Amino acid sequence: MSLKKVTDEAGDTLTLLDVDGFLFAPDLPEDVIRGLRHFPFRDDDVMVCSYPKSGCHWVWEILRMLQEETIDVAVHEKEGLMMEWRTPEFMDKFPSPRVLNNHVLLRHLNPELFSKKIKIVMVVRNPKDVAVSFYHHHKKLVEYEYNGQFTNYVRNYLDGKVDSCCVFDYTRDWEKEIEEHPAHPILLLCYEDMKENLFHEVKKIGNFLGKSFEDAFYQKIADKCTFSKMRDRKGAVHKELENNIFYRKGEVGDWKNWFTVAQSEWCDRICEEKMAGSKIRFRYTLDNNRETNNNDTGS
Repeated sequence: MSLKKVTDEAGDTLTLLDVDGFLFAPDLPEDVIRGLRHFPFRDDDVMVCSYPKSGCHWVWEILRMLQEETIDVAVHEKEGLMMEWRTPEFMDKFPSPRVLNNHVLLRHLNPELFSKKIKIVMVVRNPKDVAVSFYHHHKKLVEYEYNGQFTNYVRNYLDGKVDSCCVFDYTRDWEKEIEEHPAHPILLLCYEDMKENLFHEVKKIGNFLGKSFEDAFYQKIADKCTFSKMRDRKGAVHKELENNIFYRKGEVGDWKNWFTVAQSEWCDRICEEKMAGSKIRFRYTLDNNRETNNNDTGS
């Protein structure tokens, strides 16, 4: 295993896994990562992709309810069907239709997904709130062995010296692939839009899947997927983690409590440079500070 110590501005180190120059969580199986280029997709698979801490778990849960056509789905964590965690043999035990998920670049995946027309749901979240959530993730999961301060963490985050590379490089890489496959079934979701009107976004996902449920069912899913209900129902799976990092805060705009003005402006400059030509516009606040749901399933 090729573990790498990444040093922040104060000298604290973050332990990561280096696979062919790309950084991943340190406890991921290297052989599984390398095997993703040959992962055997099924024609009816649905795949959620997102940068870490951007709402992948949240959307994965919603997709499961839509695919199984019930809000009473079994209690599972998304790692059970996370492509960089599990071998194809393990994944093959799950019945169709599978809801897969990952935090990897598309270049790491089997290109067969395009010929099979695998439905892809991509989730984006504003990079400043992601930074705060990712920082707490790195601090509280012992395998990262990180004890640094946020102010010294930001540079490595913006430089992509964290698992899943730079948030802007990740987002732009996926967007370019989407643009190159205009006929492929791909749905782009915004974390902040989901916070603002979850019912609307759940219905959008249902339409993308070709479902035709009554509005009452979409509302039931939205109600079932509030932060408090997901934490109560699923948080026990990670009860060994202090303060349960997989269900932290999820607020839009929490970054204002962490970023200095200079760091915020620095992030904006990097975003402008790396996202040049992008059609994606990050939302750093909610309109009228209105939040109709309070979810932080941003793992």
